[in-house]
Amino acid sequence: MKERPLQVFASCRMRDVEVLEIVAQRLPEMIPLKQFFVGAPDHECAEMQRRLGSRATVLAEDSMIPGVTLAKVRALPLQGFPRGAGWYFQQLLKLQFAFTDPDDDYYLIWDGDTVPLRPMRFFDEQGRLLMTKAEEHHAPYFETYWRILGEEPHREFSFIAQHIPAQKSVVREMLAKIEEHVPGEGNWAWKLMRTLPSQGYSLFSEYETYGHYMKNHYPERVQFIERSWRREMAHRSGRALPTEAELKVAAQRYDYVGYERVMGPGRRVIQWILETWRGCGKRPLVGEH
Repeated sequence: MKERPLQVFASCRMRDVEVLEIVAQRLPEMIPLKQFFVGAPDHECAEMQRRLGSRATVLAEDSMIPGVTLAKVRALPLQGFPRGAGWYFQQLLKLQFAFTDPDDDYYLIWDGDTVPLRPMRFFDEQGRLLMTKAEEHHAPYFETYWRILGEEPHREFSFIAQHIPAQKSVVREMLAKIEEHVPGEGNWAWKLMRTLPSQGYSLFSEYETYGHYMKNHYPERVQFIERSWRREMAHRSGRALPTEAELKVAAQRYDYVGYERVMGPGRRVIQWILETWRGCGKRPLVGEH
């Protein structure tokens, strides 16, 4: 069971495809991979499929959730929209993948800018899902959890770890509960988005929502583990793409690393200050232990 191959789903734009190409090349080497799926904007699908070739199957994102497109999400009256709508939309897509090939009950949600460095497994000897713990704590995520599900998340740690293995039947159950709990018209995705507070940024996390639902309702099916990882590697090097030499060095310490888009000089200074402050306070960075 621990070697069970998984479908993997990520979301990506063409502007980030160079990192995704590295991810698609390394995933089969580092995890038991059944098939890699990538959700992409409809007008970018053909070019992204050409770039990824046989390493991935590209899905048109506007066709994934019935009645829900990025253009329609952008029209919602939320702070930071329409610019910030894509960040929410890609999270909805990751949950919607639970309706794809439902007879295969497990899949791995994977951030498309995250490069695997060491072999990883996602089931233990007893067949339990291995979920990576993280340290992030953003209070609005848990307010939203309560709003859409009507229950306390009982947070002990975070699940925002660049990936999460998911049981499709449980994800579908959770989404059905959102539809049942939230009044009004529309499917789970519309109800979720319309339940968010009209003010504020970063109000929902697919990782925190599914992870805490699984922990609260099916604790016997999961094992929570530590992995060594790091986010924002590109911010440290100042380059959006890692070199093979950098990945080789990083693999001596980390299981995987994130290569988010490079931030501007001002934000890099802020990032350096935050990391220095954390280091002085002997607080580990996200994912480090």
